[in-house]
Amino acid sequence: MFYCWYKSLLHRIEQLLFSAKFGKWIQKRVKRVVEEVLFSDEFRSYLITIIQEAKKSPFKDIAEQYIGEQVEINTTAGLVRGMILTVDDDYLTVNESVNTTVIIPFRSIVSIRRD
Repeated sequence: MFYCWYKSLLHRIEQLLFSAKFGKWIQKRVKRVVEEVLFSDEFRSYLITIIQEAKKSPFKDIAEQYIGEQVEINTTAGLVRGMILTVDDDYLTVNESVNTTVIIPFRSIVSIRRD
């Protein structure tokens, strides 16, 4: 008797879980939760942080460590050797020689290393 009851219950649960009505109920609840997350202030703040970090070049932090030191900078236009003078938000300046200062945008930098 228990086995028949168990089998009947299992069949009913399968019918419920695989019914279109239950699928629509799940879809509606998931949609509501996703909307709550996507439109929350916390998620908005998280996205803004990601966008701001994406705009910041990792080479800025590296270049700041080498201010006043001789470096070799590989750029999309070629190799630049010299001393880093200044580091700004989107570029750095390198003194190649006594009379030559080069401005290099971070977007053009491939690598930086001590010379």
